[in-house]
Amino acid sequence: MLVLAWANLTHHKLRTLLSALAVGIGIMLMLVSRGLAGGSLAEVNERMQSVDAELVVLPAQDNIIFTSGAPFRASHERHLRRVSDERGPLAAAVIPVFFGQVQMAGQQQRLFGVDPEQMELFLGPRRVTAGKLFDRARVFVEQVESGALPPVSGGPLSGSPQAAGAYAEYLADGLELVIDERLRRVGAYGLGDEVQIMGQVFRIVGVVETGVAGRVFAPLQTLREIVVAGEPTASMYFIKLRPDLEPAAAADVFQRQFGADVRVELKSEYGQLLRASFASVNLYMTASSSVALAACFLFILLTVYTMVIEHTRELGILKALGVSRLGLVRLAVVEAVLISAGGVAIGIALAFGARELIVLVKPLLTVDLTAKHFLAAVLIGVLGGALSALYPGYRAARLDPAQALSHE
Repeated sequence: MLVLAWANLTHHKLRTLLSALAVGIGIMLMLVSRGLAGGSLAEVNERMQSVDAELVVLPAQDNIIFTSGAPFRASHERHLRRVSDERGPLAAAVIPVFFGQVQMAGQQQRLFGVDPEQMELFLGPRRVTAGKLFDRARVFVEQVESGALPPVSGGPLSGSPQAAGAYAEYLADGLELVIDERLRRVGAYGLGDEVQIMGQVFRIVGVVETGVAGRVFAPLQTLREIVVAGEPTASMYFIKLRPDLEPAAAADVFQRQFGADVRVELKSEYGQLLRASFASVNLYMTASSSVALAACFLFILLTVYTMVIEHTRELGILKALGVSRLGLVRLAVVEAVLISAGGVAIGIALAFGARELIVLVKPLLTVDLTAKHFLAAVLIGVLGGALSALYPGYRAARLDPAQALSHE
């Protein structure tokens, strides 16, 4: 049966190739869309897990990815530090983060505003590979905390020219960036390079190993001064707990203290939050690839059905020789599965090619093609091919041998 099916397919090589190519394109779309979504989210989650903390405090109404700015005020941070039990404060460290946006290496990057003194908590086991961690930004922070800066109500442009000039001079100390190795390599950045952010010129002063929470870091107080006139706000918080505390129980305590205004989540569940945030996008990708695959398998159905019509006399001879109806259905299924198997092989090859193209055009994106994805592609290909052959096989099985032999 396999030899006969192969002979039927190779008799019309171009049609068979086009059918397999159609399946391959559908398989490629499925693999690349799932690999792009899963790979990017997994990479972001892995980088966030590098932060030396156990809890994440988020705005209750905000999406974890597309935050609305800096909704947390100074009172939130003070409250987080005061939450305690009979042994003292639950938080060994409260780590505020202020989010911004910056265009670097041809892509929009999330800018992490962090306290220079807390950068070690973000690095974890990773090290600085070039430069320093906010060398002069500490001077600016000290000036702000000591009150040495001239009073400029509402920001640097609202006071006297003398005050604004002095403010700008101090602010220049805080206009520093730290980036990771992957961004440095892709964007060909070097120490001392300047980047325009929110009307200010920042200088790259340090490079860290790839794998830290963000690709771009700036001093927390600098972003606060530029965006919210120095107000002690934050977009989210990481909380490093006392060593003796169990994270889930501590999260419940913090949640009860803050009520419905915030979400206190385990950092270990950050990946689930990411997937929930992108659930609609994943649904769209799944629906799109499913429609494409359905169209491809309809193409196979049409191809096998055409073969049944073209080989009516041959099928009549087979029935006259004693081939059962089930045997004819099996023949159609084998032909369809062979086409699908070729399509799966083409799709996997195309997926690797598409991944290389994506990395070439958007090198900061991650397309993760895993063995699980390939197994799913093989199963879908084989099952879809088999199902698409059932109707043509049914039509072949119903042929009357006498009528089939007289078919022109």
